[in-house]
Amino acid sequence: MLMKIPIKEAEFVMAQGELAFQEVLGDFNNTDYVFILTYNISAKNTNLINTLEKIPSTTTVDIITNIPNRFETYYGNARNKARKLINVYLNKLDPEKFNSIFSTHFNFKNHAKIIMTNNIVFIGSSNFSDESASNIECGIISRNSDFISMLRKTIIPQLKESSEEYYSDDIMNKLIIEYKFNYFLLSSIIEEVRMSCHSVYNERGIYQEIFGLMNSYYFAENLEKLKATMDEFENACYRVMHQLEELGIESEDINEIVENLGIEEIYLMYSTDTNIDEFLLFNNQQYAMEYINENEIFVDSDDIDEFRASASQIAHEKESELAELAESDVKNLLDELNVLKGKAEDLLSLIPQSVNENIDNT
Repeated sequence: MLMKIPIKEAEFVMAQGELAFQEVLGDFNNTDYVFILTYNISAKNTNLINTLEKIPSTTTVDIITNIPNRFETYYGNARNKARKLINVYLNKLDPEKFNSIFSTHFNFKNHAKIIMTNNIVFIGSSNFSDESASNIECGIISRNSDFISMLRKTIIPQLKESSEEYYSDDIMNKLIIEYKFNYFLLSSIIEEVRMSCHSVYNERGIYQEIFGLMNSYYFAENLEKLKATMDEFENACYRVMHQLEELGIESEDINEIVENLGIEEIYLMYSTDTNIDEFLLFNNQQYAMEYINENEIFVDSDDIDEFRASASQIAHEKESELAELAESDVKNLLDELNVLKGKAEDLLSLIPQSVNENIDNT
């Protein structure tokens, strides 16, 4: 196989003493996709693996690596040496260890190196290993969106197709990745809901969170997003359950979790005619204007300005009253959202998966 693709808007880089693809690493938190193709990873050092662990939960990460010292045939002590290194790679690249939507593949013919995001790509001699910083390495860096898109849509699928997945069941792996995506979205919006009714302040270098409901705009906005996110998460859970049934895998624990997510009950805690709903529907300025229109006729002309100024205070007091009534309901809502998140984590741990036995040939 020989492939030639012209590249526009690329620059040559050469490095020693630092990673040639450092600029790509800097983009890991600004993208929704990361791809790594490497001959090896660091067997001992953890710096680069740590960068992968810090990638946001909603980012998709694909890594394809070879395993040095893994051969089709072994002689003497080579088998034991290969087994030890294979276990290191399986341990370091276990998708369950990462917060992101992480997928690991092994390609035992690979010697190429690509590190990229949706925005920037490095192609060159550097492996995704800490040791590469000590070597003289070179390559090209490009931000050409057409080239990056072509790599993601054409080259990467071909590479993954010729590689061994970390987990043995392709259908199950895709199911887990889809479920993780929806789980991380749910976790993210739950945290946004929580933060929209808390404020953070610094007390002598110590950050503390204080519960409070006066920022009703962001609280209402996040609750609106919560309903749609919970609905999509529930659909994802049922897809997991039905897919497992089609594969002939029955799990009473999974079925029980899916059937008792309690999403409708959670929604009813803040829907129409609840204390939370009344608080969120309250319009401070409108209440003050209505109060003025209803009572101004009874006020002496000399006291009009003072009366109008007092309307804002009365509206604020009314809002505080509604916030106080809603406070316990909001705390209960946050508790139930934490319970839902716990159920989601339990379900993820119950989806069956096994390491691809084709990886360890020792």
